[in-house]
Amino acid sequence: MDKVKEIRLKLIDKISRKRHWSFGDNNPYFDEVYTIMPKIEAKSYREYKKKLKIEKEKYEKTAMFNAIRTSLCV
Repeated sequence: MDKVKEIRLKLIDKISRKRHWSFGDNNPYFDEVYTIMPKIEAKSYREYKKKLKIEKEKYEKTAMFNAIRTSLCV
């Protein structure tokens, strides 16, 4: 694992423990850790944050589309 991703995971872990959030899908960082983070390759933390913002936007659009499509098909 990249050093940048390790730093981000430590930060997420620290915030989650401080706010007593579980590490399940109710955690606000769940999507980042399990779906977005594996796609991002970065050499610095700043570069990671820029790519994260772009990937989050793509993920949210896809998730919204899938939610609408599922609700229409049911």
